[in-house]
Amino acid sequence: MALILALSVVFSGCSASELIQVGTPSFNEKGKSISFDKEIKDSESIEALRALIKKVREVEEPKDLDDEPETFFSLVRQQEGIAEMWLYVYYQDDGSSILYNDGVNGYYALSKEQTNELRRILEQ
Repeated sequence: MALILALSVVFSGCSASELIQVGTPSFNEKGKSISFDKEIKDSESIEALRALIKKVREVEEPKDLDDEPETFFSLVRQQEGIAEMWLYVYYQDDGSSILYNDGVNGYYALSKEQTNELRRILEQ
């Protein structure tokens, strides 16, 4: 799957040095920035996020996507100083969501059920 390969090799298991950063993106004339609201260090949440991302399906760029995403998250391996994944989240009216990775310019779709799981993980 292009997303997993583009983001990095996904390792099984997680260590205490891994965390999910969740933030609010903003875009203005100076560019984009992210205000990080929380860090999630729970290993079950980290593994659930990895499992969920393995199930996403790549889609073409949606034509009717909002200008700005509602949420941003990244899975960071602190000891290595790298982000394993970094995605913007566009929640849709039907309960589904679109993920966007600007590093690979890729769009990915989550079903309503998958989006509910993502919300559960990110809103801890």
